[in-house]
Amino acid sequence: MELPVNDLFQPGNPFPVEPWEGTVTAAPRHIAMVRIPSGRLAVSDPLDNKPRELAERILPGEYALDTAVIVGEGEYGGERFPVTEEPAVRLLIRDEPAVAWELALSEGEDPRLLLDGHAYGFGTDGAAGSFADAAAWDVLSDRVRHFSAEDDDGGCESLGDGHVRAVDEATGSDLVSFCTGGDGTWPVWLGRSAAGELVSVVVITSYL
Repeated sequence: MELPVNDLFQPGNPFPVEPWEGTVTAAPRHIAMVRIPSGRLAVSDPLDNKPRELAERILPGEYALDTAVIVGEGEYGGERFPVTEEPAVRLLIRDEPAVAWELALSEGEDPRLLLDGHAYGFGTDGAAGSFADAAAWDVLSDRVRHFSAEDDDGGCESLGDGHVRAVDEATGSDLVSFCTGGDGTWPVWLGRSAAGELVSVVVITSYL
């Protein structure tokens, strides 16, 4: 993966973002903890009838979801103003640096079949994605659907900035959504430690 993902989540790195000036990374912003008791991780549009479940399994547990933050300045009509961008979201599996990145695959996907410049990912028509326990997807997605229709069943809440959390207390599972930079297909990336352990799952949500 050519994009320096690690730099996005470490404060103080210069990171050019057009059309802003002097943009640098700031400390990541914590969104929520996500419970994945089944160890089956889905990264998918929260309204999908069937989620894109990753072939990679994780240990059952609760994981921090955060977003990368870039700050800088803009200018319009001679006036300068601060700007903030949040170009990526990360589910932190282990608190270790990732030294290698690979495309996250679902069952039946073969990267050898991809054309140059193409990637597998989750599709969205609503500029949204989510991290969730795939085993509880039907319940969690249905709660987001009711919440979006302003017919909340009590199992969903807004976390601000486009993030929504749905909970299924019967299984102890969560879904937390995020916004993408538009519709289309968004790749998911796995970060691995020097020992080859999975340490993070990342979606770049902007066209950097």
